[in-house]
Amino acid sequence: MTDCAMILVLACLVVAVAGTAMNDLEISERPALLIPKCCLEEEVITQSGYCEHVNVTGLNKWKPKFMTEDGQIPPTQPYYKLTIGPPVCPRHRQLWSIYSYAGSTDRLVLLPNGILRHYARDKESFESGSKYGSSKYLQILEHNAHPEEPRFYDYMPGEYCLDKAVLEDERESIFSQVCTPKASTDWSNTDILIARIVDPLCHVLSIICYLAIAIVYFVLPQLRDLVGNIITTISICLIVAQTADLVRTFTEFSSHVSFLVADVVLYTALMAAFFWINSLGYYVHRHFKSSNVFLRSTDGRKYCYYSCYVWGCTATLGVIALFAHFLFETNSKEAKDGGPEMAHDQKMCSANQRNVGWMGIAVFFVPVAVLVIINIYFWRSTAHTISRISSFGRIHSKLKYSFQMFVKVFVIMTIAWLFFMLTWIQSRILCYINITTNILQALLFLYICVLSQKRVTFHLRKTCCYDNCICTCCRPGEPTPETCEWGEEMHYIDTLDNFN
Repeated sequence: MTDCAMILVLACLVVAVAGTAMNDLEISERPALLIPKCCLEEEVITQSGYCEHVNVTGLNKWKPKFMTEDGQIPPTQPYYKLTIGPPVCPRHRQLWSIYSYAGSTDRLVLLPNGILRHYARDKESFESGSKYGSSKYLQILEHNAHPEEPRFYDYMPGEYCLDKAVLEDERESIFSQVCTPKASTDWSNTDILIARIVDPLCHVLSIICYLAIAIVYFVLPQLRDLVGNIITTISICLIVAQTADLVRTFTEFSSHVSFLVADVVLYTALMAAFFWINSLGYYVHRHFKSSNVFLRSTDGRKYCYYSCYVWGCTATLGVIALFAHFLFETNSKEAKDGGPEMAHDQKMCSANQRNVGWMGIAVFFVPVAVLVIINIYFWRSTAHTISRISSFGRIHSKLKYSFQMFVKVFVIMTIAWLFFMLTWIQSRILCYINITTNILQALLFLYICVLSQKRVTFHLRKTCCYDNCICTCCRPGEPTPETCEWGEEMHYIDTLDNFN
């Protein structure tokens, strides 16, 4: 009897072991659901974006928790395997961080099929403090009062990674890096039209104006003096700034690194332009204050001196700004709590795309403010000196024209710079004003430096058109003291005789 009982127990054990082995075999034969994890299996992510070991943070390892679309836990958990690393996004989609914790406007749900669903809670319900259960909350988001504005978006495997995060206040959160969805462009929207058509066209037109100024002052040999070289260099700096700002307009074709590089190039070019206008103001101020107006050094040597001053200061401040950005700047919590919707709202104006931190911004723009104050001093002091001069010789007359050009260009650049800084305030009106100011600055710059300068237009017409030009308005006419410097009248008389 005892032997029979022993045999029966052994038979039951064999059946149980065989059943377990068969279940394990079935599980191993099933295809595993690949769940991407942002950090290593023994690590979690911090709010600063770094992966740290669980022993350092004091948190448990992250394990995926699956939920159905109605907010319920599935009866059987899917068989999964973890893959390590963030998603690789296409060029037209950016990498975005999402935090999901109690009280946040975002909620992340991992569906049993491996799809990550991101629910964006509407601001009205969040500000009113309403709280829903899981199933009721999902139902309200899916059947909201605005069906044309979806409240959730599904990310396929390969478009996201999940992990556990620890916030600055030691709270736990679910963290995800996703490839932002490609937003559909509504061309009937005024903001979209201005941001995608009007703003780029204004930038292109501004670049053409600055390029025309640079070409005129570089090609004509009579304009290649110190003032002409400074105007050419300022135009090139503004061309670089406009190009960098144009790159920031097309946000879907770049990444955060591209935006950061565009910001650095833009701010550096603007700062260099203000250093050059400061050099022009110092040049005019110094020679009006000097008792001897005859220059001992050539324009080429002076241009080299001013270049060392401008580019040395610009490079030094640019490096300091980058160090300030990467060493001292930390991203704000509000920026990290946002999602693709917030990023889409900021695409209205390229000037709102600020990727350099406030420490770097201060290093870039505080020197510009100091240069503005110094230029105001040059303006007032030189104007007072000119008012005391009773008669002007040729050199003083030329310096007076340079001073007038300096004042006009300085005022225009300062106004455009002030409106550019005001666009950091999230306002559509300020954005539209900045776009208008941007194109007006280029047109006025072209008018002041080329069209309103009789000497420049005279030399330009002499080079391009002679007296037999078909268009009578392009004929240069006879040289006058306002259009030519000493010796240029005889040069053009001889040129006309040879031509005829």
